[in-house]
Amino acid sequence: MEPEYEEIKNIVANNLYVVKENGAWKIINKDKAIILEDGFDDIYEINGNDITIKIGDSYGVIDASKEEKIPVQYNELEKICGDLYIAKNGEKYGIININNEIKLPFEYNNISYRKEAGIIEAQKDEINTIVYNEQLEEKITGILSEVNIDEGYIRARIGDEYKYYNFKFEEKEPKEVLENNNLYLSKKDGKYGFVNSENEVVVDYIYDDATEQNRFGYAAVKQNGVWGSINKQGKVVLEPSVNLDNNLIIDFIGKYHLAEELNLNYYID
Repeated sequence: MEPEYEEIKNIVANNLYVVKENGAWKIINKDKAIILEDGFDDIYEINGNDITIKIGDSYGVIDASKEEKIPVQYNELEKICGDLYIAKNGEKYGIININNEIKLPFEYNNISYRKEAGIIEAQKDEINTIVYNEQLEEKITGILSEVNIDEGYIRARIGDEYKYYNFKFEEKEPKEVLENNNLYLSKKDGKYGFVNSENEVVVDYIYDDATEQNRFGYAAVKQNGVWGSINKQGKVVLEPSVNLDNNLIIDFIGKYHLAEELNLNYYID
């Protein structure tokens, strides 16, 4: 069979396909009949009868009869759940519905949706994240340090505490979600230590801050303003000696620490 189209997008919905022919994007059905053409520069996605299009540098939504549903005025537009869209207007993000009604105001630096967890993450600054459910109810506000899809939990730093939630936003104890760990972070009289599954103290309460054991068996510990690491036996691998004030994520593997700004590990000795 001879190629008929210059390009075919990986967009398929309701037996509709997005193809480029003679330099123009079109929507065709399985019988190759043209459903929609002209009046736009690109087709971004199809959701049921709603088609996200691009004209110039702006996005909006129309249906197959070219009736406008969301004006072509947004810098970015992404369908998430229900009839909701993440939209970027100027430099800020918000959430609108298919009727172009504002559901979250345009005051966020970034908004993302995790379909597997059913959560919406909205950031107003570089540190704190507001987590909403799919009904746009605010559930968590703090430093979001992990969303573990496989294990089904969220970890967030709220104030000076790490808290764990399942995807129903029910708060959980670390032992309930970190089933492979043998040490668990514990706090007493303003200091951090570690206990085992029987709640017996393995590492004394001597640290100013600490993290839970990671999947490699290491935990980060802070003392006198600097960080080090311990192993799964609670033994010190790296004496607290590293200033990580500019790092949002603290994570050691032995004497290696993740330098997130470079997406590299660096060795400390």
